[in-house]
Amino acid sequence: MQKFWKISDSKSNKLIFIKDKTIYKGNPKQEELNRLNSETTNLAFLENLFSIPYSYIKEIENQSKKNEIKIFFGNDSEEELSIKDNNTKTEIFEFIKQENPNFKYSSELPSVLKYAKTQFFALLFTTGIFLWSLYLAIQIESGVEYELVGGGRPGITGIVLVIANLGVLKIVIGYIVLLAIILFALTKKIKSRSETEFLKR
Repeated sequence: MQKFWKISDSKSNKLIFIKDKTIYKGNPKQEELNRLNSETTNLAFLENLFSIPYSYIKEIENQSKKNEIKIFFGNDSEEELSIKDNNTKTEIFEFIKQENPNFKYSSELPSVLKYAKTQFFALLFTTGIFLWSLYLAIQIESGVEYELVGGGRPGITGIVLVIANLGVLKIVIGYIVLLAIILFALTKKIKSRSETEFLKR
């Protein structure tokens, strides 16, 4: 079975074509798009589009209020089908779902921790570095001297020591700025959380 969708308002995939258990996406020439219909048999242009065989796919995500369907495949590869129209997006996801009955379907509202884990990790990492460097900065300003031992790259300890030498005031100001950026990103991420459909192998 084959089916295609013309997405005129997409910059990355003006055409999504599913044929022979493979998803094709890309921007073929306009004359090829104009000639394409349900009876078209000359599909040589598909060779120039990006293709993802069903057999390569590990997981597909369809999040409501988002303009794309995410496809995870291969080792750590990810591709998006950009679709602004919600009805078209739902139709494409349902078509893939019907063609892959061996995939496990689920729908859920991801937990805040799972959905924004990158931002939470950044918050914890930044706070950890701040506390460590702040402690060293207070010690340095009290007269304690620190010296890196050993050659080669300084690693995380060397980086923290460099930060500590900036002084308590600059470290606190820098942390406040980074904290504001991270909290803004975290809030924005959490607000975008919505029901997500999954197809998993």
